[in-house]
Amino acid sequence: MSVVPNILSEPVAPEQPLHSAAPPPSRSWTWIPKLIAFLLVLFWLANIGISLLITHTRLQQRITGRLQTVFGRAVEVGRYDFSLWGGPTLEAQPVTFAEDPRFGHEHFLRADSVTVRLRWQSLLRGHMELGTVSLTKPSLNLVRNSDGDWNLAEWLPRPPVASSFSAPPSANSARPPAVRFTRLEVDSGRINFKRGDEKIPFAFVAVSGYVEPDGPGRWRVNLQATPARAALALQIPGTIYLSGSLGGTSSRLRPAALDLAWGEASVSDVLRLFRGYDFGVRGNVAAVVHAETQGDVWNLQARSQLRELHRWDLALRPDNPAFDINARMTLSPLASSMAITDATIEAPASFARGTANFDWTDVEDRSSLSSKANRIEITQSQIDLKDALAWLRGFHPDVAADVSVVGTANSTASFSGWPPRLANATTTIKTAELSSPRLRVPARVSQFRLRYDPSGISLAPALLVFGGPDEQGGSFHFDSSSNPGSHDSPAFHLAGSLPQVRDLIATASALGWNISRGWDLSGPVRCDLRWPAHPLAGSLPWNSQPVGSVEWGTDTGNATLLTPFLNHPVQQIRAKADLKPDSRHIALAAADAFGTNWSGTFDHRDDGLGWQFAVTAGPLAASDLDRWLNPRWRQSFIYRVLPFLNPQSPTNSVPENFRASGHLSIDEFTLAPLVLHRLHADMVIGGRHLEVSNAKALLFGGTLDGALDAELAAAPVYRVAAEFSGVDLAALTAASPSLATLFAGSASGDIALNFSGTTPAKLLSSLQCTGSMRIDNPEIRALNLSDTLHEAALRPGSSSFRDGAASFTCDEQKINFQELSLVGPAPGIQGSGFVNFDRTLDLQLHFVNAAALEHGTRRSQNALGYPVNLTGSLAAPNVQRIESKATRP
Repeated sequence: MSVVPNILSEPVAPEQPLHSAAPPPSRSWTWIPKLIAFLLVLFWLANIGISLLITHTRLQQRITGRLQTVFGRAVEVGRYDFSLWGGPTLEAQPVTFAEDPRFGHEHFLRADSVTVRLRWQSLLRGHMELGTVSLTKPSLNLVRNSDGDWNLAEWLPRPPVASSFSAPPSANSARPPAVRFTRLEVDSGRINFKRGDEKIPFAFVAVSGYVEPDGPGRWRVNLQATPARAALALQIPGTIYLSGSLGGTSSRLRPAALDLAWGEASVSDVLRLFRGYDFGVRGNVAAVVHAETQGDVWNLQARSQLRELHRWDLALRPDNPAFDINARMTLSPLASSMAITDATIEAPASFARGTANFDWTDVEDRSSLSSKANRIEITQSQIDLKDALAWLRGFHPDVAADVSVVGTANSTASFSGWPPRLANATTTIKTAELSSPRLRVPARVSQFRLRYDPSGISLAPALLVFGGPDEQGGSFHFDSSSNPGSHDSPAFHLAGSLPQVRDLIATASALGWNISRGWDLSGPVRCDLRWPAHPLAGSLPWNSQPVGSVEWGTDTGNATLLTPFLNHPVQQIRAKADLKPDSRHIALAAADAFGTNWSGTFDHRDDGLGWQFAVTAGPLAASDLDRWLNPRWRQSFIYRVLPFLNPQSPTNSVPENFRASGHLSIDEFTLAPLVLHRLHADMVIGGRHLEVSNAKALLFGGTLDGALDAELAAAPVYRVAAEFSGVDLAALTAASPSLATLFAGSASGDIALNFSGTTPAKLLSSLQCTGSMRIDNPEIRALNLSDTLHEAALRPGSSSFRDGAASFTCDEQKINFQELSLVGPAPGIQGSGFVNFDRTLDLQLHFVNAAALEHGTRRSQNALGYPVNLTGSLAAPNVQRIESKATRP
């Protein structure tokens, strides 16, 4: 026992030290990347293998057949791809689904690709169940045939519980038909519409969203699309959103509860979508529709908003019209009809209520149904005239910004047929007042009641008053009347007077109507006009010519007229127009214009001859014409006086086929240095052609007969032919300081002138003429012509001759004398040369035998002495002898 403790206590001899033991090797994780790489390779090989299997085996036909079962149409597939990445996915591209022959031969659906997602659980069980079907850039044709059936009717099935690519369920299975897919997704699609073989230009583009089951026999939809129309480039068509649930197409989409919203659209593009035409309206539109089915009927609630409405060429304004439409509708697709049971139109200060019925049943004769089946009724409305003024500003230019109107109008209306046509309407205004700082007096309308029915327009007695109770104004009374039992349209009557017609013009101008066409008329006016009943029922009053009278200027004062081409107004106007069914007569009693007084008559009959006139004027001077005319229009005076002759005139007030003819008498017309007395002429105006004939006047003790022919085009052309007799040369030249006291005698002859242009300078430079003249007892009072020729030097004095003659032409601003002869008691004088329009001359004169000159013998055979050349000014010419070549050293 004692040994053990000894042993325990005995020291042990130390052994050789041992090295520290190495730790066991750590566990390696390098197999994980290898496993991942192996799985990736396995997936890649599986993808390739399955794709090859589908491509090179009968599986491709089975899958294509299954797609035909899914979509209910024959299918053509370009190729298949299979992928396990992200889940088992089968992709077919491109894919075309054939159409049912009952609806045509174009494709039913075509897509760049169709992607079908498969369920892992079904694959693990050896089956292939569909998940989500995605269509990329599909194009769907929706066709309605002549029987009223849609090609989509049997496409979407009623969704049951499950489906697979495996064998179909057994006959004794109690399950409903297999679901074909659980979700249908659409990306960047297009929907086209056809009526039989006719393709409708309307379509939906950029269609995106999904359709999925929402319980037995129901589908949930969430789609958005952009409307489009063929051959039209739309800028802001907006986006349409559709969401809700509905039944399959085999149950005609019933039951259904859908919400449709259309926003961010312009009014112009919406109108172009439905009508294919830009009506020139600008603005924004938005709409929301909620639709539910009740049996075969759809109940709809709609609300639309229209904002910033205005004409395309007018600027956007803060007060541009805006309104909302709320409507309850019942749509019956089987009966092809729709009823709007309650509709409300709300503007900022106005409202209207109405109902409507529409029927688009395909019948051969729609005329018997149009008036009854399609009808719109405005049952109640209250229109604040401020809203009406906003509509006028939005669609009519030049409405004054400071004009205001107070009053309300109540209207009812009925429209029938398609497109809707107004059947009857009534508008009542108890009182309304229009005012503006630019108006001298306000304008008020009272007891206005307008009615339209198939027999025409009727108007109860109404009053248009200018000025307040304490203001001096005027008034017009207007109404309509018809014979009892007559089917003719009623006759309209307008009568009244204004002490200042400018009030009427200013009121119309404030509302944007330029009834004066730039002509400022002022002064009193009185009228009594009737628009008789038209033989055609339903015609408008302005379709018939008024009868009655209009007077400018009364006992209280005369009228004044200022036109754009005059510097001064035409004053003291007193005229009366009598209007009859087949004629119009205007009697101008007096008018002061161009420094003289005018009077005359103007008549027009419906015989195709145009206006007939007879106008008389007092003393008239060309200088007064120049003083009255605006200087900037002097170069185109004829265009400003007769604006219908100006191709650049902004208001072509008279048509191209305007015709007028008559007689013009002027007591005295002065065109320095000419003064024509008792000028009478016949004038014919035909479009741009002016013809003056039988012109006769007294000219400085003689007579003048002539004619004028003018083509008043952009570059006018004038032709004048005149004969003059017994013109006193002393009186003719007395008016010109540089020619006074130089000549005397009595001249007779003829002249023909041609010139063109719009300015005096152009007229003068283009002047051409031919003529001849005979002078009895000619005298040259500032020059002794015989001594001047004898001595070849200027000799003062006077020269008298028995007679003279000349033939001449005009060209290049000078008068060319081919033959000039003077016969007197001494040897005669003969010559040629020219006189410039600036009164300088270059003439060659020489003596000839007087007897030979009287018999017309040629100068070369009877010349006496040396010829003399006269140059320089006409009053003091330079004289130089012309020596023949034989006498030169």
